[in-house]
Amino acid sequence: MSPAPRVLICDDAAGFRLLTRTVLADAGFDVVGAAEDWDEAVAMATEFQPDAIVLDLWLPTFDREQVERVRGACRSALLAVVSSLATAEAARMVEGIDGIGAVISKRDPPDAIVSALRERLNVG
Repeated sequence: MSPAPRVLICDDAAGFRLLTRTVLADAGFDVVGAAEDWDEAVAMATEFQPDAIVLDLWLPTFDREQVERVRGACRSALLAVVSSLATAEAARMVEGIDGIGAVISKRDPPDAIVSALRERLNVG
């Protein structure tokens, strides 16, 4: 049996961090941490080297350079971007950033994150 994929959650909303942590843990993922700002996201990505990073675009503001800093801190991680924007609009905002494997709207059910990570990390 292979180890559970390690996931870092990065979101400035405490409720969303808790909900996402619970949903992912219940689905068998190993949630290694939860960051609430860009600097913490970079530090935790560097320290934990997760398999995937669930990253809110507005942490607390949108900044392409910050998304790229997180990406650079853990080049091998899948970035699953979450946003309160519609999926297509959020996808346009991160177009061209290496490693974005999924763009998910917070309007979608929480299981959308689980499904996206399972599909892109090839886990059952």
